[in-house]
Amino acid sequence: MGNVAYAASNQLDNVSTANSEKFKVDFAYEMSQITSTIVSSQNTNVESFKSEFAYATAKVTAKVMQFIPDSQKKDFSYEMAQITTKIINDPNLNVEKAKVEFAYKTAQLTSKIIASTEPITVGNTTATATTNTTTLLRNNADIEQKLVGKANTISASPKPMIQTSDVTPETYTSLLNELKHVGDHRSNLDNKINIDGEIRYHYALNSGLGQIGKDSSGFRARLAIDTEFNKDWRVYGGLEGKKNIVNYDNGFEFSRLYIAGKLGQSMVKAGSFGYLMAEGNIYDSDYDGVRADFGRPIKYTVSYGSTNDTQKTYIATALYNDFDYNLEAGVYRNQLNDSSNSRNTIRTLGGNYNFSNFSLGAMVLNSSLKDTKGNRNGYVFSFNYGDLKTWRPGTYGVFAKYYNQPQYTYISHGMNGSGSKMGGFRGYGIGMSYTVAENFVAGIEYYSLADKINGDKGDTWWSQLTQYF
Repeated sequence: MGNVAYAASNQLDNVSTANSEKFKVDFAYEMSQITSTIVSSQNTNVESFKSEFAYATAKVTAKVMQFIPDSQKKDFSYEMAQITTKIINDPNLNVEKAKVEFAYKTAQLTSKIIASTEPITVGNTTATATTNTTTLLRNNADIEQKLVGKANTISASPKPMIQTSDVTPETYTSLLNELKHVGDHRSNLDNKINIDGEIRYHYALNSGLGQIGKDSSGFRARLAIDTEFNKDWRVYGGLEGKKNIVNYDNGFEFSRLYIAGKLGQSMVKAGSFGYLMAEGNIYDSDYDGVRADFGRPIKYTVSYGSTNDTQKTYIATALYNDFDYNLEAGVYRNQLNDSSNSRNTIRTLGGNYNFSNFSLGAMVLNSSLKDTKGNRNGYVFSFNYGDLKTWRPGTYGVFAKYYNQPQYTYISHGMNGSGSKMGGFRGYGIGMSYTVAENFVAGIEYYSLADKINGDKGDTWWSQLTQYF
């Protein structure tokens, strides 16, 4: 009986520990997200900043209060109220100083809440119950790096359709630098070289005529490197190697090299970097050129460059993010890399409505060029469920999409199906990714598509195993 009681007690302890681990990781992530939002704000008007700040803090407070332990709710709500009130009620607020103070106070609060329980281990990093704020800040950043760095590291098509985060590596490193140097207007460069990578195996089982019906399989290894070369600028590089098994590529190349940083009130990239256009419904691969992001609460993006399939590519988008929905409009003008050298303009309007753990989305696309049947209007409907975290075993993400896109409404589609090999396509795709072990993800996707010109069908079962490091 004693052994049974001991085993039951042990099991309860394990459950309690697991729940504690889950809370601390979720809490650290949400606090890093709100800090990123405030620190990266482009708003210089004091009253507008206060309004944006009040809304953002209220949103994260409401979200965190849903899962924070009852014993810590009072402390958290009181501390958050103190932080928020001080900034909002300051009649002579200095926006930049307010950002620094908020980052520092939020880090202290995160430290206080997490350190009130036993140590948390994520990978090889342990956040102990300590008052050493710098140590904990690095640990909190490491927690986000598991999600952000791995999900965004030199991504290029083909890739899983399920996105784990919209936080870019540039936003992450900017946040990390702010947190590590709170109150320190540093003059010395951070010469640390950050390295992330992944190794993926995939198998694509295809059916259809010609190239559409050929299976594909192989290994792909990627390595991302970044370091600071100026107070506000970093350089990013990427290496990629592929090994053919069935109808895949062999080779090694420098896949990315670009700089990113602040220029006035804008975030700028220049060089060769990855570009996700219209949620991948237009393009998701390498882009050579320059890009600038600016504005709040509407985020504007303008860029000029070229892709693997186009040249003289101009892009302008406007994105509005609210608590439970987002809207984006975009114009993508380019010159085709074919014998016609035709100019084409793609216009998009889309949005997503986010519920607690799933979202619904829709997008319409229009091209200035028509296909041989006169089609130039397309649309995509999407559904996403779950919350995949590459660093937490047992998490998952599920997607379903219906596509109806004529030939000129995309450049090189981001899906893992055969759509980009068709003269326009319609059909659906479904898939799931699952974190089997820390930084080890398995995924499977199915696409059933038909060519909009000749009606040929192409079905794809696409599966992958990816190890992040």
